[in-house]
Amino acid sequence: MQMLFPCRQTISRIHTPSNPREDTASKIVQVLRKNSGIDILKHSPLILSTLNSHAVQLVLSNSRLPLRSCLLFFNFLRENPAHKPDLVAHLTLIRRLYDERKFTDIQFVLNCIANDVDLRTPVSKIVSLVEGGTDDSIFVQKLCDMLFRVYTDNGMFEEAVVVFDYMEISGFKILERICIVLLLALKRCNRIDMCFSFFRRMVGANVEVTIYSTTIVIDGFCRRGEVERAKDLMEKMVTKGIEPDVFTYNMLINGFYIKGMVEEAIKMKAIMEHKGFEPDVVTYSTIACGLCKLKRYEEAKMWLFTMIGKGLTHNLVTFNILINIYSKIGNLDEANRLFEEMKKGGVRPDIVTYNTLIDGYLKKGNLQEIMWLFEEMEKGRVRPDIVVYNILINGYCKKENLEEAKRLFEKMEKGGVRANTVTYNILIDGYCKKDNLDEAKWLFEVMEKSGVRRNTVTYNTLIDGYCKKDNLEEAKQLFEEMEEGGVRHDIFTYSILIDVYCKKNKLEEAKLLFEEMEESAVRPNIVTYNTLIDGYCKNAKLEEAERLFGEMEKGGARLDTITYNTLIDAYCKEEKMEQAYKLRNRMEARGVRVDTVTYNLLIDASCKKGDFKEVERLFEEMEKKDVRGDKVTYTILIDKYCKKGNLTKAHKLRGVMEVMGSMPDLYTYASLIHGELSFGKLDEALKLFSEMKQRGIIPNDFTYTTIILGLSKQGRLDEALRLYDEMIEAGITPNDRVAFIQRLRS
Repeated sequence: MQMLFPCRQTISRIHTPSNPREDTASKIVQVLRKNSGIDILKHSPLILSTLNSHAVQLVLSNSRLPLRSCLLFFNFLRENPAHKPDLVAHLTLIRRLYDERKFTDIQFVLNCIANDVDLRTPVSKIVSLVEGGTDDSIFVQKLCDMLFRVYTDNGMFEEAVVVFDYMEISGFKILERICIVLLLALKRCNRIDMCFSFFRRMVGANVEVTIYSTTIVIDGFCRRGEVERAKDLMEKMVTKGIEPDVFTYNMLINGFYIKGMVEEAIKMKAIMEHKGFEPDVVTYSTIACGLCKLKRYEEAKMWLFTMIGKGLTHNLVTFNILINIYSKIGNLDEANRLFEEMKKGGVRPDIVTYNTLIDGYLKKGNLQEIMWLFEEMEKGRVRPDIVVYNILINGYCKKENLEEAKRLFEKMEKGGVRANTVTYNILIDGYCKKDNLDEAKWLFEVMEKSGVRRNTVTYNTLIDGYCKKDNLEEAKQLFEEMEEGGVRHDIFTYSILIDVYCKKNKLEEAKLLFEEMEESAVRPNIVTYNTLIDGYCKNAKLEEAERLFGEMEKGGARLDTITYNTLIDAYCKEEKMEQAYKLRNRMEARGVRVDTVTYNLLIDASCKKGDFKEVERLFEEMEKKDVRGDKVTYTILIDKYCKKGNLTKAHKLRGVMEVMGSMPDLYTYASLIHGELSFGKLDEALKLFSEMKQRGIIPNDFTYTTIILGLSKQGRLDEALRLYDEMIEAGITPNDRVAFIQRLRS
């Protein structure tokens, strides 16, 4: 902008060329006045070889040459780098255009100046070049106005402000409507500070500022979340005699809504009414939206009902808010009634209406209603967007209907709705959960071919899929590919691989990956720590588990019940009961809930030690502390009483178990059957065996073996053989203990 123009001559001074220049200009004029003048000129190298800056000015200023021919000549020169028109040529053409009031063409020529680094020059220099050739002050002002607009339209805001300053110094009358162009452009580009700064310049330059320009700045502050600054500006402008209108108040109410300050929005509505302004549909709907954001749905409804009571008509926005409220609170019948009402009332549902209803039905798992809405959209000529398709595809994937999900995917693509990363991630996840990794990998590759960016979720889903299929090599390859492709590993990426390494007893690899994660500034979460601690415990590396546990405590990591239970389990298995109880007490002291699993671990360990007194004490303690026993708790205790021969107590506990909502499983029945057989009660054992099968519990090899041996001991060989055959038919391979049955048959 500050580049100096090398020549300070005015347009009038350079209109006195020497004869050779006049001769060249004259020849060009003659050629241009012909129908195909430009084509002739293009093939006249002799004339063009003598063309210079002064000759160009003479041609453009020649009143005998039609303006259209001037413009064609100008554009011809612009396309020819050897004869590119200079600044004076541009200004000469502008003067011609102004005389004929061709303001659109002037704007085009000014755009050429603004976008050419070689032509840009301070506005004072541009004016000095045109002032000598005219005594029309209106032309100079109009030129500055248009230059201001051109700089604004090209995003050259600093240059536009320099033009404004020049106009102020020169005493030109600056109109608010011109300044509003820059205010709006700055707001659109989120240059709010500059927008406010220019507004203050306007006030300082005595521009007749109205509520319109003030509201632009207020809206900018509100959109950026600086609602207090917006409010201060409004109050300051009131002292200058500029009163806000309904639109301004609504801007401020919207600003408070954006910040979640609903109470302030309601206060602003009260101020608005006190000033004599009637709140409109926008006022009420904005406050209702703010209340919905805070999940204050009942209050939001009351605001909208108040609005209707005041005679204000429902519009699309208010219908959408109410439908959203009823969908969120799960009253889909009322949401659907409003949907039908809006259609009858001539209010056409939009994409927001359908998305809101679809989201409500999705939460209810009602895929049939969602499909009906999808069809309604198409009938109503509302084009489903990517959000709708993603909701539907996700719904079908959750229902494991991948054929329908893929059909929708293909329909979407054919309909011109481009699948995004979320779409592919949903489908890849669906196929991974169905163990169809070939289809998941195919979609993964299609993403790249279609130019859809794979993100961390995409890779994590596929890595997890391969890990679950025990294909660690493919998972590792994807892990490395992520880094090469600039996709960042996150906590889930590392946790998935650490978990699979631990399960495969590859603890060194798991530890190295854990260290790499910390070096990459990815902070381990409780799941990662628990996975590694569990890996160490299961591989008899209790010291490593304790070290990591200590690191977690020192590092301020919040230990959860799973962390403590994992170590307590390891101590119990190692018969280190003192450490197990110490850790249980530490757990309680730290405010971590001792749960059913904790007690089950301690009860089971005490059973194995034969310390039945401690078992009963722990069970009583559970009841006192309101820790509810589960299937595992009762099965451990039932097994203990069966082994002690207290079958009455065992059956009583089984009854309590069922009353408490925990149904016996295979292991519960196995303990009871073994207990009955241990005391020769074969018929009781057979009743339990029959009951178990009636409840849909499939016996395992241990249960069959126990019953078959019981029948054999009592000489009931036919029944034993029948059960042996049943066992074979069930696909269970008999063990050596019942192999004699086959020999008996032989």
